[in-house]
Amino acid sequence: MVCNSCQKETAPALNFCQWCGAALRDQTASPFDDLKLTFLRVDLSGFTTMSEAMIAEDVMALLNEIFSVFAQIISANKGTIYQVIGDEIVSIFGLDLESGFAPHMAILTAEEMFNKLFDFNKKGSFKSPIGLKVGAEIEPASIFDLNQNVRNALILTKGFRKSQILQKNAASNTILVGENLYRVTKGFFAYREVGEFVEESLGVQAYEYQLKLRG
Repeated sequence: MVCNSCQKETAPALNFCQWCGAALRDQTASPFDDLKLTFLRVDLSGFTTMSEAMIAEDVMALLNEIFSVFAQIISANKGTIYQVIGDEIVSIFGLDLESGFAPHMAILTAEEMFNKLFDFNKKGSFKSPIGLKVGAEIEPASIFDLNQNVRNALILTKGFRKSQILQKNAASNTILVGENLYRVTKGFFAYREVGEFVEESLGVQAYEYQLKLRG
């Protein structure tokens, strides 16, 4: 089907356009209650240090090039970009209610990003390579005040905060997932237990995905 907002082709099973975030179902006035969503936060590590030796135009061109590739990967795996904050992308998986594999697709999305960044570093002429720090977790969420676009909606969930805590505590080139995501995907992927991170009375049990980087 074609999204009425951005006019791009999108999968008919989706509730939100994976390109622009616009709602695709008619009853947008009603809230989306208790959705089990997977929140994926990806942050470039080493980018700030590298960009200090570059002019602003080159920094933006480089960032746009990387994020353009990442956006294609997220979209191909039925995820939706919720925010871009500096050198960080926040995306949501599970807005397609007919897909039971959103948590797994989030992990595969992060892994594909690592491999694309490996290729990007290989062809680049940087003093030091750019890395990624990734945090992901499954949390229930309710979406209100949609107004035709999920990016402008009120989303009540602990998913954003938990994935942020995981991302902040991840080492460079590491994927940390929370307890809920670990339980759902441990039969498919290999993890090692890291421990609990607590920030402002919110605790998150972390597990490191056993990432296999190319090269």
